[in-house]
Amino acid sequence: MNQSDSMKLDEYLFNFTDNNTEKLKERFFELLILYSLNKNLNLSIQLEDLLNTTINFLKDSLKIDEFCFMLLDNNRKVLKLWTADKATFEVAKDVTFNIGEGISGIVVQTGEPIMIQDVSKDSRFLYYKSKLTNIGSFLSIPLKLSDNRIIGVLNIHKKEINAFKTDDRIFFSIIAQNLANAIERARLYEKVQKEAMHDDLTGLFTRRYFFENCYREFSESVRFGKTFSIIIADIDHFKYFNDAYGHPAGDAILKELASILRTNVRHSDIVCRYGGEEFAILLSNTGKDGAAFTADKLRTLVETNLAEINKSKYIGKITITAGVATYPDDGNTVDEIISKADKFLYIGKVRGRNTVVNSAPIDSAPVDTTPVASTPVDSTTVDTNVVSENILLQDIAQH
Repeated sequence: MNQSDSMKLDEYLFNFTDNNTEKLKERFFELLILYSLNKNLNLSIQLEDLLNTTINFLKDSLKIDEFCFMLLDNNRKVLKLWTADKATFEVAKDVTFNIGEGISGIVVQTGEPIMIQDVSKDSRFLYYKSKLTNIGSFLSIPLKLSDNRIIGVLNIHKKEINAFKTDDRIFFSIIAQNLANAIERARLYEKVQKEAMHDDLTGLFTRRYFFENCYREFSESVRFGKTFSIIIADIDHFKYFNDAYGHPAGDAILKELASILRTNVRHSDIVCRYGGEEFAILLSNTGKDGAAFTADKLRTLVETNLAEINKSKYIGKITITAGVATYPDDGNTVDEIISKADKFLYIGKVRGRNTVVNSAPIDSAPVDTTPVASTPVDSTTVDTNVVSENILLQDIAQH
């Protein structure tokens, strides 16, 4: 080998080593990015956290400014925008694609990524139905789960043409699969959480969720000197309706009542199915008078609307009785407030039902709901304003 050939070989080896070193550096950087992504995704259980994690990852780690995620709807027929960079979301938030329509629809249909280095030369590209025209290069990756089900697409677009590297298709496919699994995991988590929070029949919050919010509200009220109220309401003569018309009719009444309660309180109020035919409502930052007003409004709406709804079913008038208790007026703990609301509810039952009670009669002794043997009551010695313990207990047994 002469000196000239030796120099050429040295130059070739230097270039080869240098080029491969850069490639190794690039691959190492990509692995580091993927590791960081997976670590953050595993910490994102809820969809909102996942959304923020994903946006920050694309912008900060990958320096991608224009992107969007489109997910299939519940019927798995239409792609809808889930999240995107701010500019894209503002103009394309209402854009949808059917399966097979546009590049995104084709990617969902085939399950294969599509990279276009110059969108002006590809008639399949629809510029988000003419909403985004300033796009030169486009990459659409299927959001594919581990079992190969596709839930949507990740789209990345750039203003320049020929802006993608050949390896980007593989690299972003790996990212998209990790994101797809994280999205599905977060969806399942929120579904389980929602089912645990909501009553199957009425769709209202569960008793457990109600208590959690009561304790949270109590802590804030103690800390900031606020007040809150609790309403406990019960359907009058509900056992009669179930016995007379059957449980399906009783279930229908429960659902209709739940709808009335839910749609006629503030968004911040917590309405729950407390148990059986009992309902409870947590009214944050609400005093005794305001809570009593709300309870009576709901009582009137139930009496009016449920009678109209059930007119064709020949069901008699349906009413509720409610007890209202307020912190700190009626107790110093959540349990005390709920206990007092319960007590006021049963006073209302004894008074004749279809009423709201938020205080005990001034001249009556505290109501004791501990079961005792029934004894005859001498009507000549009972003040009409005093709630007799025995009458109360007999009435409770029948309500």
